[in-house]
Formats: sequence, structure tokens, C-alpha cells
Amino acid sequence: MSIDGVSTRREEARADRAAQAEQRRADDAARRAEEREDRRLAFDQEQAAAREKQQKRDKRRDERKKSRARLAKAAVARAREHALDLLFVPVILVPAILAWSAMAAYGRQVFGPVGMLLPLFSEAAMWAFAFAVTLGAGRGEPTGALKVGVWVFAAVAAGLNFLHGYSTGNHWDTGVVMAVVSIGGVSVHQLITARPSAARARIRNSAAVSDPAVQPEAVQPVPDAAPVVQPDPVQPPALDASSAAAASERTTPEPESVQPGAGEAPAEAKEKPERSAAVPASPKKDRARADARLHEFHTGRLPTVDELMKISEVSRGTAGTALQELRQQPAPLQLITEHRTHEATS
Repeated sequence: MSIDGVSTRREEARADRAAQAEQRRADDAARRAEEREDRRLAFDQEQAAAREKQQKRDKRRDERKKSRARLAKAAVARAREHALDLLFVPVILVPAILAWSAMAAYGRQVFGPVGMLLPLFSEAAMWAFAFAVTLGAGRGEPTGALKVGVWVFAAVAAGLNFLHGYSTGNHWDTGVVMAVVSIGGVSVHQLITARPSAARARIRNSAAVSDPAVQPEAVQPVPDAAPVVQPDPVQPPALDASSAAAASERTTPEPESVQPGAGEAPAEAKEKPERSAAVPASPKKDRARADARLHEFHTGRLPTVDELMKISEVSRGTAGTALQELRQQPAPLQLITEHRTHEATS
């Protein structure tokens, strides 16, 4: 083996190793580029998902904020509408709480632990009728029986609270205070609901508008009528009998009738002479007739249709029409002379 061959193989081996190393570096670079691209895409997707979540959170937060704002606005409007009623809430609520707790203690004292349910009979029944009165008044329904129930159970609650206060130390003042407190809240509530509701006010206003009071018409004084002056009737002058007779003898001459006689016919009704329709001239037909006459002059007879077609160079219809017209016409007189007789015999 020569030295050149060995060196060539070494060079080829080094070139192969260099190419393989270059290929590995290229593959590594491509792999790293793909990894970077994948990480970038994953990061972009994460960012997009995070932005979408943030937008959804912001949207929900805005919706909740708007909902709270609407609720607050509705609450403020409701409070403004019922501002007068809200002023009496403490006056109604505080006595109700005091009476409820007092009845619960009195029931426990009388019935034991289960006696704490006593306010459900005394206080709750009274307030149930009171709220029923409010709802019925708002709907415009009759509430007389409900009001009777309110005051019946108010009397029951007041009596029980009076007995509770009196039994604590045989003090009348304690019983009276507890009785007044027990029915104070419901009394204020009924005084408020006894006011004309908005529905009733609207009904009354609509009824007042639909049925307005009829105002009587003002009576105008009639002025004194002026006396009517009637003119004296004018009598026509009397006519003389002789003049009337003379007038009756005069007659108006009737104009003569201008109607034509029975035998006379109006000038417009006279028949007008009919105009003969002019037959349009046809040069070919005239030529065919002339040629047929000439043929008859020389031969003593009219030509046939085929002969006339050849002589005049016309169509069969034109030749037939010309021959038909010639046959319908009378034969012309011919002057026979010696010269013509000689020509005919020669």
C-alpha cells in the first residue's frame, strides 16, 4: 500500500468525521430551534389563556359591579318612595322585639321550656293579621275582617303582657307598660297602613278624570225683542171685465212646422252614387292581353295558357287571368278588305 493511498483514506475519514460533526451540530441547532419555537408557542398560548381568564374575571367583576349599582339604585329609589314608612321602622320594630322576648320568658315561666313558643300565638298571630291588612289594602280588597282579627289578638297580647307584668311584683304600672309596649308596634303599623295607599289614590284620580263633574251651562238673559212692524198688504188693482174678455180673444199664432213632409226625404238620406273601384294596372297582364290579341289576329284564335306564357314570358296565373278577361269581352268587329282576303287565300 502506498503512502498516497493511506493519506487519501485518512483525509476521507477526517472529512467524514467533520461532515458528521457538522451534521450533528446542525441537528442540535435545529432541535434547539424547535424547542425554542415550542416554548414560545406554549408561552403565547399560556399568555392568551391568561388574558382570556383575566377578561372573563374583569367581565364578571364589571357585571357584579353593575348589578350592585342597579340594586343600590333600586334600593335608594325604594327608600325614597317609602321614606315616610322607614321613619316608623324603629317605632314598630323595638316594641315588637321587647314584647316577643317578654312573652317568651312568661311562657317559659308558665309552660316550661316549651313555653318559649307562646309568642307564636300572641305576637305572631297579631302581626300576621296586621300584614294581611297591609297586603289587602294594597290590592284594594276589603280588610274589615282582617282588622277585627288584628285588634282581637292585640287585646290577647296586651292582656297576657299585663298579667306577666303584674305577676312579677303585683305592680300595676309594670303590667300597663308591658301591655302598651306589646301593642304599640302593631298600633303604629296599622296607623300607617290606614293611610290611603297609592293604588287607591290612583283609582280615585282615574275615576275623577273619567267622570268629571257636569257644569251647568250659563243661562244668558234674553234681550227684549223689538216689536215687529207688519207692512200693510198691497191690493192689486181690479181688472175690467171687458179688457179681460179682449185679452182672452187674442191668440198667439203658432209657428208653422218646419218638419219635412212624409214623402220628402232629407237631403242627407239620399243615396250617393257608388264609385267604381279602380282596378290597379298590371304591366305584365296588359302585355299578355296585347300578345294574345295579336296572336288571335294572326291565327284567328286565342293562344293557350302555355303558348301565352312563352310568348309574353309571364307566369301561368297572369296568362290565365289575361285569357279569362279576353274571353269575357265581346269579340271586336274586323274590317275585311280585298287585300286581307287575298293574303288569307294566298
